[in-house]
Amino acid sequence: MEKEKKYREEKITSILSEMYSIFSELSFLWEYSHEKESEEYLEKESKLKDDFKGLANSLYNLICCYFESIELKDYLSEFKKYFQPILSDRGNLFKSIYIEEIAEQISWYTSEVWRFIQPFEFSQGEYLDRLLQNTGIFYIEKILKNTQVILNRLGVQPNTEPQIYNEVKFVVQCVYPSALEPSPGFFKCFKNYRPDILIPELHIAVEYKYADSEAKLKNQIDEISADTKAYTDDLTYNIFYAIFYVTEDFWGIEKFKEAWATMKYPKNWKAFYIVGR
Repeated sequence: MEKEKKYREEKITSILSEMYSIFSELSFLWEYSHEKESEEYLEKESKLKDDFKGLANSLYNLICCYFESIELKDYLSEFKKYFQPILSDRGNLFKSIYIEEIAEQISWYTSEVWRFIQPFEFSQGEYLDRLLQNTGIFYIEKILKNTQVILNRLGVQPNTEPQIYNEVKFVVQCVYPSALEPSPGFFKCFKNYRPDILIPELHIAVEYKYADSEAKLKNQIDEISADTKAYTDDLTYNIFYAIFYVTEDFWGIEKFKEAWATMKYPKNWKAFYIVGR
């Protein structure tokens, strides 16, 4: 019984975190997209909204089960009465509120759910800290995914990995001034793993790989695989990105994702496939 209770608590916080990320993408789309009538924009907005609504329904059912399992009948009744109408009201479901501490619009719905579960110990993981962490990860990923855009704007045509990550690092440091070069202490834990960008506030390390041939791309994926086995217990960094910059689209994104998945990397690793132009 206790095991099931803990599973539900962890699942509730996990779904809320995922909903936060989806809503961040929605907010970004609403604020920065210029072609809001285009088919691409409408399709992306529709998918994000469907994903958010699907998670909202799953979360509702999960929390109902949780309150029922711990026999909080009155609280469960109040929860249902408050949230059932919201789930069918797209205006409220996708309503946003502005949080000054992180200078961002967040989901009113997820904020209300957090308020409702606040009396329970499992929710006391510093909500604002979680928001800050999730916000930071969202924007760092935006920067990494736009590596080629950054290089284009700077007029850089890279031939080596440093020519790529040094330019991206400058952008990262504009957001997080403490972004670091790897330190000796870091290498004691990580052996041969030499990340190109470290962001201590977010516990993130980034490694860039440059490939000008399909054979080199394959070798670099193997290199990352070997490096992941050299660490797991570093106390500062626990989120890792491998950015594969290819001079030509040797595989395509789907084949790359398949190759990455077959290597069974640790779950705290994420890879982006960037095609140079």
